[in-house]
Amino acid sequence: MKTIQILMIIFICAIMFTVLESIRENNKFKIKEYMIKDKKIPKEFNGYKIVMMSDLHCASYGTDNEKLIKTVKDISPDIIIFAGDMIIGSTRLMEYNLKVAELIKELSKTADCYYGIGNHEKRLNDNDEEHKKAWSDYYNAVQPDENCGNVYILDNRKKEIIKDGAHMNIYGLDLDNEYYERLSRIKPDVAKLSQLLGEADKNFFNILIAHNPDYFERYADWGADLTLSGHVHGGLVRLPLFGGVISPKLRLFPKYDYGLFQKNDKAMILSNGLGSHSIKLRINNVPELVIITLECGDSI
Repeated sequence: MKTIQILMIIFICAIMFTVLESIRENNKFKIKEYMIKDKKIPKEFNGYKIVMMSDLHCASYGTDNEKLIKTVKDISPDIIIFAGDMIIGSTRLMEYNLKVAELIKELSKTADCYYGIGNHEKRLNDNDEEHKKAWSDYYNAVQPDENCGNVYILDNRKKEIIKDGAHMNIYGLDLDNEYYERLSRIKPDVAKLSQLLGEADKNFFNILIAHNPDYFERYADWGADLTLSGHVHGGLVRLPLFGGVISPKLRLFPKYDYGLFQKNDKAMILSNGLGSHSIKLRINNVPELVIITLECGDSI
């Protein structure tokens, strides 16, 4: 009987620690920095600084995200990239989604913004008429006014980034909902990616915003030199040596959970995100803001 009581106390303490640690981690963010070297990066882009954020899910750091805004302004990036799921795909939470739109407009005063579509943006835009109206309201709210910079929503679109006469390409992939379904095993092939995005111009350095990291090999084969992803939330709980525990597709210890991945001379940076959704659990997995610095040279 005494042994059972001791085990119960240990179990309760473990649960309390998990809850308290998760609350602590969900209320702060860190800065994670990467350097990407590639011969295809024009020398004019040496030192080019990108701030990347994903999976905010309407979280707020300070009143009206003032801490997040100040941090980005202090970094003074050349561009800002949103790698999807900045919002929550629910019409009931449009009050919070519209606050995200105000955040993005405020950030655009610091640098041009490039917004890739995640499954929550897709959910809001690819449902019944109520959801479609909500997406239209959000889309219009994100559009800058005369006091803001540019915000480009890249729903299967391409933009050229030009500096001192040189340029590189940035694409935003908008995948159908079937590629996000739990337990789904389908993968987009190169032909599908070309159908959505067009052929990749392999003479230039190509950045691809692709929210779902599961298909990194396909993105690389299509022609993405640098893929920027989120979606997995770092696996929620991160264990030493093992990494992230579970993916949104309910796969244990997913291959792509967090960090920098490479295939030959192609790279993917996978953020663990800034917020949480549904299961608001984070252990050893502090939310992050990503800084990427580009350099011309041999690939890392």
